[in-house]
Amino acid sequence: MLLISAGVVAMSVALWQILAPAASTNLPANNSDKSVIASYLIDGNRTHFSESGPPSEVLQIGSATRWLNSDETALNDIRYRADGEGNAQWDINASDGLFYETSNELVLKNGVTVVERSREAVVSTEAMRLYMDQKRVVGEHKVVMTGQGSRTTGSSFELDLQTNTATLKGDVVTDYE
Repeated sequence: MLLISAGVVAMSVALWQILAPAASTNLPANNSDKSVIASYLIDGNRTHFSESGPPSEVLQIGSATRWLNSDETALNDIRYRADGEGNAQWDINASDGLFYETSNELVLKNGVTVVERSREAVVSTEAMRLYMDQKRVVGEHKVVMTGQGSRTTGSSFELDLQTNTATLKGDVVTDYE
């Protein structure tokens, strides 16, 4: 009797293993869910060098997050430095932004400050778009530019970081000290 009982139990276990669905602890990620992080970076630097050797632009970030199935990377604590003609040095800071790698473009937001070191000019705005390949900036928000005894406001602006040219547009007003 004991031998028959042991045989029935062994046969039941064998049938259960064959017929039961396989359990998996490694469930595949839902590829359509944007909440899955594809990559993450803390304290990163990206440096581009000029033809003569020294760095011509540096992008420093506090952190970056790229979501699965997304062409954009969310950035925090952003600092972009670039050289212009002559001895001009541009220093751009923002709290947050998005980086589009395929177009080499930064969208900076939540308070942006642009400093041109040689002229001590400062541009402040809420958000702007930086085309890194062209070293060109476009802003569609209110802008304030201060420097050398003046304060100029406008409703939008463009900056050419290569030729060191700033163009304020729409309702432009300058106050001199």
